[in-house]
Amino acid sequence: MAGTVQLTLSMSLDGYITGPDPSYEVPLGAGGAERLRPGGRPELAGTILAGTGATVVGRNMYDHVRGWGEDPPFKMPVFVITHRPHPVRVAGATTFNFVDAVATAFDLAKRAAREKDVYIGGGADIADQALRLGLVDEVNVFVEPTLLGGGTRLFDHLGGDPIDLERIGVAEYDPNTHLRFRVLR
Repeated sequence: MAGTVQLTLSMSLDGYITGPDPSYEVPLGAGGAERLRPGGRPELAGTILAGTGATVVGRNMYDHVRGWGEDPPFKMPVFVITHRPHPVRVAGATTFNFVDAVATAFDLAKRAAREKDVYIGGGADIADQALRLGLVDEVNVFVEPTLLGGGTRLFDHLGGDPIDLERIGVAEYDPNTHLRFRVLR
C-alpha cells in the first residue's frame, strides 16, 4: 500500500504561515518566529518524519533557510520545486533534488518514498498548487493562537473550484490546535 501525501503546516488563526515581510534574515517574517511553530510542535517532528520517505518543498523555502545547513533534519530525499536549475546537493543524510514542475516533483517523491508518506514542507505556493492539482491526500494544520495580521497566507491561491475535506482528527496541544483532514476526491 502506498503512503499518503501530507501537507503539514503551522498557521495563525487569521491564516498566515509567516508574519509580514519574510526575508533571508527573518524567514518567518516579523513576529512569525515568536508565534509560529513550523510543522506544529517540535516533539511531533520526529513522529511526522518517521513515517515519511520523501519531502517536497519550494525553492523560496529552501533559500530562506539556506538549505537547512550541512546536516538537514530530513535524512531522506527532498524535492525542491524551482525554475532555477541546480545540481543535486547532498548534505548529511539528505539529498536535495531540484525539479522544475510540481507534478513531476510529486511523482518523483512518491517513487522515492516507496511505501512511506510524502511530506509537503511548504511553502504556501507549493501547498496551494499541490491541492489544486489533486496531489494532496491529507491536510494537517496546527492553528496557533495568534493573529498576525499579514504575511504569507495559506490557501490564498486555490482557484475557483472548491476542495472538499473530511475531518479525521482534532487534538489540543499547549498552545495550539492540530486539525487533520482527508482530501475528498
